[in-house]
Amino acid sequence: MKEYIKKLLRESLLGEEYGGGSLYGYHVTSNNNLDSIKQNGLSVGSRSMQGVGLYGFYSYDHALRYASKGEITNPIIVKFYVTSPNRFLYLNMVIAKEVLGDDYHLMTQIENYFYGGFDEFYGEVLKANPGLTRESLIEKIQDIETNNTESNQRTLLFSLIPATMNNKLNIVWDGNYGLEFRINNTRYVKVVGYDIPNFHGKENVSHGISLIDSIPEDSKYDVLRDFLLQNLKLDTFDKAYGYVDNLYMNSRNNREYEFYEKLSNLLGTLK
Repeated sequence: MKEYIKKLLRESLLGEEYGGGSLYGYHVTSNNNLDSIKQNGLSVGSRSMQGVGLYGFYSYDHALRYASKGEITNPIIVKFYVTSPNRFLYLNMVIAKEVLGDDYHLMTQIENYFYGGFDEFYGEVLKANPGLTRESLIEKIQDIETNNTESNQRTLLFSLIPATMNNKLNIVWDGNYGLEFRINNTRYVKVVGYDIPNFHGKENVSHGISLIDSIPEDSKYDVLRDFLLQNLKLDTFDKAYGYVDNLYMNSRNNREYEFYEKLSNLLGTLK
């Protein structure tokens, strides 16, 4: 996790999808939701045309094109960082190879993704496809990997897998708008910035989201907010927590001990 964060700090805010072990995505929403996103992160909305989940784009350019369609008032492009890449299924095999390396095979992904492995997956598929043998399912999965079309990816999601399981998945696949994320569990992603697109020939305006932005307005956080304002370089959770933990462990008196313990506990509520 710390290596991901360190790499993130060395990279530009927007414009990169996957590189060297870090995975990013882009969610298009209204600027009206920005304050809530800063405070609480991303959440799953009501959209379910291609299954329940938070929808995002693998490519920033695709997100920008979608934002320009005019379907969302005052659109912003929110950049998120995938903290647990192994908690996603990658139906697009090109991306699977880039992110997972030697573990890219769809059968291997399924075995690793479900706590009960392939047996759990097969049991759920059998509910929607009575009579489907284990061997036939394996053949279908292998065909999806070798013939990796959007149509074949859809077959897995909407024909083989029952809706109850489908709606619980975190996936990267070729959806209606190109290569997409559909995220059911948003605790596996962290917002790192947002872009206000400009469709009139000017450059888009990019913003980072610091740790201070995510602190609730509750007065109990005033001491933490004041501390971070005095230490602006502590702009991520990992930086702040590591710094405070070190001060806590090396406290010289009870007053310091209690102060840094309080900061540590408040930071813990933001994780």
